[in-house]
Amino acid sequence: MYSGIIKTFRKIIFTFFTLTIIVNAQGTIIPLMQDGWVGGLSGSLGWDNYTIKAGDESSGVDSKAKGFDFILSSRNGRFVEDNIVLGFDLQWEENNLTTTSQNNSDNETYTKKKLGFIGLWTRYYIPFIGTGWAIYPEVSAGYGSFKSINEETSVSKNNASANGFVYNVGFGATMFVSNNVAFEATGRYQGGKLNGNYEFTSESYDDLEIKLSNIDVLFGIMIYLR
Repeated sequence: MYSGIIKTFRKIIFTFFTLTIIVNAQGTIIPLMQDGWVGGLSGSLGWDNYTIKAGDESSGVDSKAKGFDFILSSRNGRFVEDNIVLGFDLQWEENNLTTTSQNNSDNETYTKKKLGFIGLWTRYYIPFIGTGWAIYPEVSAGYGSFKSINEETSVSKNNASANGFVYNVGFGATMFVSNNVAFEATGRYQGGKLNGNYEFTSESYDDLEIKLSNIDVLFGIMIYLR
């Protein structure tokens, strides 16, 4: 099911980029004119809080999990042509989760994952003249770094670290509330392959491979300057 969603998402992105080549936007709006600048923040935030139960009290599973996750992205650039911006994309993603056993209060598992990205970014706006709205496809590509920690109280500790090439492909819509401020929403597919090391309590491996296939929806605010 998940693979089907990804394939559909890729088809939508391909179609969207094809339309940007076919469609010749009639003019533009002031914030999207050549030699302007754009920058801002987008992201998402989530909280996890759930229980896990199975079996009976003596031999079953009874635990609670709490944590949070967030994505923070900063995309900044300059309009090299009307509607076309080139710049940099920085993104930080983090997930923290603590699982506590209700059968044994001393048994607690802590998991933390971090994924950072920095790369070149380009976006093509298609404005709807007179409405204050524009849609856009965007692409960024560059360096990604992943780290994770998995600790189980008094039992084990696992660490992983990897880095490599990462790319983002997405499309979204922006709503201008003035010539300098706009709110936007972006759907992004993140792919790439990272290589590194995985360390257990007593041994380690140097052939760790992580293949990214993430889908995120980011909400944010952008500032446009001329």
